[in-house]
Amino acid sequence: MTSPVSPFELVVFDMDGTLIEQMLDFQAIRRHLAIPPDEGILEAIRTMPAARRREAEVWLVQTERRIAEQARLMPGAIETLAAIRNAKIKIALLTRNTRASMQTVIGKFDLEFDLAWSREDGPIKPEPDSILKACDTLNTAPEQTACVGDFHYDLVAANAAQAVSILIAPDQRPEFADIADHVITKLSELPALLGI
Repeated sequence: MTSPVSPFELVVFDMDGTLIEQMLDFQAIRRHLAIPPDEGILEAIRTMPAARRREAEVWLVQTERRIAEQARLMPGAIETLAAIRNAKIKIALLTRNTRASMQTVIGKFDLEFDLAWSREDGPIKPEPDSILKACDTLNTAPEQTACVGDFHYDLVAANAAQAVSILIAPDQRPEFADIADHVITKLSELPALLGI
């Protein structure tokens, strides 16, 4: 009996809230840095006066590093990654987090990715550049790429890249869920959605 062949050749994962539990309190970060609730944190920091921007960047990096060291995998993450790998589908990690925090999480859980992209690597979500770069680097068409994330920016980037957007919403369905191609409530639902 032959194994099913997935229409996907690449799965792109977000990190916080997707592969690891969401422990960063983004609203608290916004309050600390005096950023409006509907504005992107990194985008707002870029517009700050130089001295304040440096201070905010240092504080944010320290916060992200501390949280990365405490990271916990989402339920089913290891099994889901193994199923994707066993199906010979490439895997990428694309995060708005720092490279140091990303590497901390990768090392802590001994994760393997064909490509891992942090905010130091170039344009970040919601821009589609990192997804398109992953597709180009891993020789995969966007339409054969599934992008899994928990936030609006993940979906916007996937849709702009013309990849398949998959929202993971374990608790409640957010307003922006309507722009996702698919919505799952846990990672263990992903292999069936991928056709593996």
